[in-house]
Amino acid sequence: MLSWLITKLVGQAVAVFYDLERIGAGVASGPVLVAANHPNALVDPLVIFHTGGRKVRPLAKAPLFGHFIVGPALKALGGLPVYRKEDYPDQMHMNARTFDAVIDALRSGEAVQIYPEGKSHSEPSMAPLRTGAARIALLAEDRADWSLGLRVQPVGLTYERKPFFRSRAVAAYGEPISVADYRDRYRDDGRNAVRTLTDDIRQALLEVTLQFETNEDRDLVGLAERIWAREKGEAQPRERQGLSKRIPRMRAFARAYARLRSEDPERADRLRSVVRRYQRTVTVLGVREGDVPSRYRPSRVVVYALGQLAMLLFVLPAAIVGILFWAAPYHVTRYVTMRIRPKHNEIATYKLTLGLLTFPAWLGLVSASISFFVGLDIGWLVARGAPIVGLAAIMWRAKEEEVREDARVFFRAGRRHKTLDRLYILRKDLVREFEEVAKRWSDLDPTEIKTVES
Repeated sequence: MLSWLITKLVGQAVAVFYDLERIGAGVASGPVLVAANHPNALVDPLVIFHTGGRKVRPLAKAPLFGHFIVGPALKALGGLPVYRKEDYPDQMHMNARTFDAVIDALRSGEAVQIYPEGKSHSEPSMAPLRTGAARIALLAEDRADWSLGLRVQPVGLTYERKPFFRSRAVAAYGEPISVADYRDRYRDDGRNAVRTLTDDIRQALLEVTLQFETNEDRDLVGLAERIWAREKGEAQPRERQGLSKRIPRMRAFARAYARLRSEDPERADRLRSVVRRYQRTVTVLGVREGDVPSRYRPSRVVVYALGQLAMLLFVLPAAIVGILFWAAPYHVTRYVTMRIRPKHNEIATYKLTLGLLTFPAWLGLVSASISFFVGLDIGWLVARGAPIVGLAAIMWRAKEEEVREDARVFFRAGRRHKTLDRLYILRKDLVREFEEVAKRWSDLDPTEIKTVES
């Protein structure tokens, strides 16, 4: 019961922190070793808790189990410690016990999550995979005489602006890999089987993640995808699509751009230059997300403005109460995180961890105080109503930012008709270039594509 409650609590917390989506059906049934990329420290397992559809026991580095907050939660969730050489060089032998525990869990039909990169990082591409996941999977099947039915399931975790509250995130669940298919190879040469399965896990992760050489490439591909989607009618100019819709297109764009850089670097530089010019132009118009319509229709503008204004006014009273009530824990969490100065890939972890302490503590303190001084009924009403007005504040704030940006773009575009004309021409040219690049590389041999991607 405690494990179930903690899983639900942290899952809901991460769903409040992020606008979270899922691609695929979630974690497969039966014994499953979930192998995921690792861009966001302790937030990554929380995302899997919430989106997986079943309990998935986490593997985590051993020092976390001694943390006064994280440690008890990991133990309650059935977490298993991994002893890394950089943490405990004299305790590497303890990993044998962890391996045995993981194998026992898998043989009991459970799901276990592991991060084959062996570290969390903010690089735009995956780090080289370690062999632990493959060794655990093959050893588990071997001990069960290859009748366990174990599968390794790749999960790609993508965050849009991972340190920021209410930014977008998505978990993409790929096709599981049957470990029994490696039986003959494992019996002939165990090391070769481990290397092969590790390579196959990496290839499966490449299919559910976005991979870039640089952060600039990531930004370029993101902008190119937005331009193409809006020009082709896949999205409206000011529409803010979720990552679940954008990821498949961005993955295709990323592969094509990687091939372009490899085969024709001069053309890639020219394309990058045009995309940068387009980015500078839309930035002048105040665009942070989406694009700019070629022309604004007055009737649509009026309908949009009235609808958004009505929605903002309707939610405003509850939002004001929510903002005022939750201001103290919000600012405490933000201030403490800034004082700690964590690494980029750990910021969200600290915010979530501190939030799980400060927000419930604040709610309990205020509710108890009101119950003592005013009455139990009022205190109970506050305890029930505070989360509701908090969600209203989140909704109102997100909508207010969206409307404010749309208004800024509209008024700036109204004063810059020539800029809109330049954007229209640039957009047409870019889409034509994108399609030519895609057509040129559509006949690449699959083995060549794998080589370029790797």
